[in-house]
Amino acid sequence: MDPDWVLTDTWREAAKIPGVTVSRDDAGREAKLFGAETSGDTALYDASGRLMFHGGITISRGHSGDNPGHDTVQALLLGEVAQQTNTPAFGCSLFQCKLKGSR
Repeated sequence: MDPDWVLTDTWREAAKIPGVTVSRDDAGREAKLFGAETSGDTALYDASGRLMFHGGITISRGHSGDNPGHDTVQALLLGEVAQQTNTPAFGCSLFQCKLKGSR
């Protein structure tokens, strides 16, 4: 991938967060390890490695703002009880199937 495509404002903002390491997953190993299937998949684990939330944090592709996934992750991060543990994820497929005869 072209570095300009990857190194977006979102990438740079995430890299500024203390304790956060931003990296590429060109082979999809991390995505497969954590069960991510779309670009909008989000997973939240507690300190002991227990999955607390998996899904989308937007209500639709390209959406920004309040929605059930966002509210759930925020509640969990604040130590509150969440009403759900997963939501639908929207975005581009991370592992598109190759069509017969395609290159």
